[in-house]
Amino acid sequence: MRISKSASLLAAVFVALALFGVPASAVSAVAPGDVLRIVEVGTDAMGADSYANRNREFVKFQNVSSAPVDVAGVLVEDNWAHSRTVAGDAHTCNTYKIVDLPSNATTMVQPGEYVTVFNGSRWGGNRKVGAEYQLFANSDTDCGTFGQFYNNDADTAWVTKANGTDVYSSKSWDWNGGYTVKP
Repeated sequence: MRISKSASLLAAVFVALALFGVPASAVSAVAPGDVLRIVEVGTDAMGADSYANRNREFVKFQNVSSAPVDVAGVLVEDNWAHSRTVAGDAHTCNTYKIVDLPSNATTMVQPGEYVTVFNGSRWGGNRKVGAEYQLFANSDTDCGTFGQFYNNDADTAWVTKANGTDVYSSKSWDWNGGYTVKP
């Protein structure tokens, strides 16, 4: 039977804590909401929705923890898609699943780094600019209006683990009068 490195490390932590008199119940895992936080959502592209301005809709989140976070399989969704993921009926419309990061041999986001998922596309694909990973969903034009799927007047952007129930962060709005929402 093989034991994973993570399991061995976790066991070592509990043994070390026990040696110092710290009960195992005092150790808790970091909650998903304590590591990735939405810092801005582009909710409404200026002008009429068109194929050309899809990148004006985006979700930008940051690793606010003090440790690297693996974002492999993280979903960025709108409220419509999120409800389907949670119900076990995941849909490709209005959903972006992170599978890799540009200029990074892993899917680890370091403390303080940002990930921005744009609804549109970019010649040359995904990129890293400074401390920000820019990912382009190239959302299907059959989903939403020309691939723009965040509702201008009321919606929620979600950043979750692949199952949809472990929520890192969400940001809702219920008004129509601006182009971006910040916490």
